[in-house]
Amino acid sequence: MSSKADIKSDSVINADDTSLYTLLSVMFGSPVNVILTVVIAYLVYRLIKGRTRQTRPESEEEVFKLPEPLPKHDMTLEELSKYDGKGADKRICIGILGKVYDCTKGHRFYGPNGPYAPLAGHDATRSLALFDVEAIKSEWDDVSDLTPYQMSSVNEWMEQFSERYDYVGRLVRDSSEKSDHIGDDDEGEPADEPTDETKSGQQ
Repeated sequence: MSSKADIKSDSVINADDTSLYTLLSVMFGSPVNVILTVVIAYLVYRLIKGRTRQTRPESEEEVFKLPEPLPKHDMTLEELSKYDGKGADKRICIGILGKVYDCTKGHRFYGPNGPYAPLAGHDATRSLALFDVEAIKSEWDDVSDLTPYQMSSVNEWMEQFSERYDYVGRLVRDSSEKSDHIGDDDEGEPADEPTDETKSGQQ
């Protein structure tokens, strides 16, 4: 003789079977429902696939392999221009206040598709002072016309560069100014702001 628990269990199973049968009947009971079911399944598949594609660039960023550290050496503007992030090793170097930093690990910002891409391979002093990434000069720029406020902004930028990126060497006007021995101590302090005497002498 069946117990009440067995009867209740059988009722639950029968109810589940009925619900499943009803669901399948609704989904596949007519050609229209079959088509709708296939369309919904396809849309769900496209949605999931689309989200996977959107997350793929982040994965590529995470697996970006940094090149070996660049040996310390001084650079001219011509040499600096080679490190614009478009080379085989995607190396990025940026000059600021006469110093060169290896900014490759900031490729999301300074790489070819980054918001600060124009700074890569250039002296970025003027651009950072004016908050204008297009204010890049191809020739030597002594930035003597920058105001004390602008120089203060650049020094703040250089402090950030110094904390985040590796110091490579000095940015020099020509090869004759290069030093044979470059060390971390050569990075020195931020450049001094132009004084009133300096500005008056330029007028």
